[in-house]
Amino acid sequence: MALAGGALIACLAALTTVSISGRWFASQPVIGDVELVQLGIAAAIALFLPYCQLHGSHLIVDFFTARSSGRSQRLLDTWAARVAGGVFLLLAWRATVGVLDLYGAGETTMVLGVPLWLPYAVMIPGLALAGVAGLLQQPRKPGRTNAMSGTA
Repeated sequence: MALAGGALIACLAALTTVSISGRWFASQPVIGDVELVQLGIAAAIALFLPYCQLHGSHLIVDFFTARSSGRSQRLLDTWAARVAGGVFLLLAWRATVGVLDLYGAGETTMVLGVPLWLPYAVMIPGLALAGVAGLLQQPRKPGRTNAMSGTA
């Protein structure tokens, strides 16, 4: 899923480049580029979430726990992963409800008329998989460094 999110970001970067170049050189931007970038970024973020959850890449604020024992840190990490998993599953459920509501209402974007339920539908698998990963995640091994906080 992270690779799909990366490919989506690359496509959005290319779209932005084409739109800015067209605006600069020919006064012809890509119509609806802002809408597409907004929708695509939201979908890409959701696609990155399972990878971030599995690799402990979410931001960790360990100011109060940095000096606690390894056992305490693992316990807190496990608890935090479970809570994050529950929140991701809750978001997946609410996104599913949102997709059904948007589909039923027939809402579309202003400029291009893209059905709004489509990007929400793309977000659901990423949110659900991140939730399952959080619930099943094992605690970090002692001595491993967290990429964000720089602590073990």
